[in-house]
Amino acid sequence: MDLVTLVTACALTIGPNVMHSLIWQQSGGEPWSFLVPGESQPRVFPTMQDAIHEARTAHPDGSRIRVGLTGLATDPRSATAAMFAPCPNITLAARQIARLGERCKTLPSFKADPIYCAIGAYRGSWERPDTGFAEAVKTTVAKSDAPNFEMPKDAYFDSTDIASDPPAPGPRATLTAPPTASDDHVGGWSSSLFPAKPSKSEGASADVQNHGQSAQESPLADPAIATATTTKSSAGSLFVPRSSERRP
Repeated sequence: MDLVTLVTACALTIGPNVMHSLIWQQSGGEPWSFLVPGESQPRVFPTMQDAIHEARTAHPDGSRIRVGLTGLATDPRSATAAMFAPCPNITLAARQIARLGERCKTLPSFKADPIYCAIGAYRGSWERPDTGFAEAVKTTVAKSDAPNFEMPKDAYFDSTDIASDPPAPGPRATLTAPPTASDDHVGGWSSSLFPAKPSKSEGASADVQNHGQSAQESPLADPAIATATTTKSSAGSLFVPRSSERRP
């Protein structure tokens, strides 16, 4: 199965072209990968088991990492197969972004596309959205230049993974943007994509108090995952081999 087909089937709440572009910017199309705070490129592994093992020991101090195709944020020790499995990974990220998009619509005088507002909050935090990442995704969507990839054989999914809702999330911890991220990638709400925040009205203050949760949610319950195997695209394939291009 190729990435475009996978995204179309699993990104139920966000346009497939947006999620495809987000995946390209976040992981370069590598499902068995995770990004450590302060590092510019994700760490890529040959199998899901390798990725899970390394993720759980990446930051013993509990710093959050971003796992899988879409970069779901989690404590390293909580990394599971369900978080790396491509379809659940995409579905949950799309739901988080859709919910953040609804919240973006409540910002007074907000005129930018709420989806890119949501992507910034998803990649950073509500208080410090990653505007650079959101703008990069927007540019990729406009150019329609995110390449397609053939997914590993063990990336196939059961149809029940698509329509089912994730279990109710537990208490949400407030996220902060990675302290070592570059200034051009992590900014405040003032940019061409995110207009400067206006003065808070009583309604806006109430909204912040009521919606001060983290931009991320608990991952899906761990489904049955087949033993991970590694596949490589043939030289004559119509799809771009995932290892030939790392990032845009």
